[in-house]
Amino acid sequence: MDKEKWVKSIKITLGVALGVMLAKWFRMDFEITVATIVIVSMLTDKRQSLKQSAIRLLTAVFSLLFASGLFLTLGFTLPVFFIYIFVFTLLMYRFDTVIAIVLNVVLVVHLLTLGEVSIPILLNEFGLMFLGVSVALVMNLFVIDIEDELIGYQKEIENLMDQIFKDMGRCLVNQCGSQSVSENLAVLDEVLSKSRSRAFQYYNNYYFQENDYYVEYFAMRRQQYYTIRSMQHFITLKFLNKPEVEMLKDFTDDFVNNTKVLNTCSHQLDRLNQIKHHFTHEAELPTNNNHLQNRIALHQYLFSLEELVSVKMRFIDRFEKQN
Repeated sequence: MDKEKWVKSIKITLGVALGVMLAKWFRMDFEITVATIVIVSMLTDKRQSLKQSAIRLLTAVFSLLFASGLFLTLGFTLPVFFIYIFVFTLLMYRFDTVIAIVLNVVLVVHLLTLGEVSIPILLNEFGLMFLGVSVALVMNLFVIDIEDELIGYQKEIENLMDQIFKDMGRCLVNQCGSQSVSENLAVLDEVLSKSRSRAFQYYNNYYFQENDYYVEYFAMRRQQYYTIRSMQHFITLKFLNKPEVEMLKDFTDDFVNNTKVLNTCSHQLDRLNQIKHHFTHEAELPTNNNHLQNRIALHQYLFSLEELVSVKMRFIDRFEKQN
């Protein structure tokens, strides 16, 4: 993160320097204003900057013409400027373009300062906006590739899930406590939060490329996290030595080796259907309250496993198969 802050600061500085030098080269008035336009424009996510740049340019045309009309009609005074502020900001809120307010007000201040309006002056003001947003778009082309970091988060998440399922499988046969599962889930939650934020940053680092794979991947893992967290409550009992327990233990152990998204899950769904058939048609009916509690917990655990597989299959259907 520190490296990215350094790079961002250097890019903004170079962008400001380039913009101001170009404004001086074109002999534009109020050339230092380009610095403000570049900075504000570069603080926007790269993917959103194209749209916001277009908004700023379109609203600049309206703002300059509207302010010119007011000044020429009512005079170059502060009360008229306040009227412009009120009407312009109201319209920007109405059309959800509030990002255009600050920079356009700066341009109109120039008109108030000059006390006159002419075509060269209006072209100069629009030119400042155009130059500033153009330099910002060019400078935003250069970004640090963080895909390796996202791949690292993937591996970390999958390793944590592997360990969680190993522990849950042992809990089914009364060989461990659920505390280890809770601790790893807490770590998983933290990693998922960090990875989601970085995935959105990676997604916004491109103008046109559709690269929401990592955003959707970490969203899929987040869904699985919530399911796994609910499964904690189903493994706190002292389970009886029954075939149903062994079947779910074997499936959980197998699931450990199949959390990677490139592996197919169709055979897992088949196995789950076989287990459900056993629970429904072959398993002995509960004979006491303890046995009944075990059976209810195992049923809930079974349906949660099915949800885990289904969530991953929907992700695979969208991304893996089409690639």
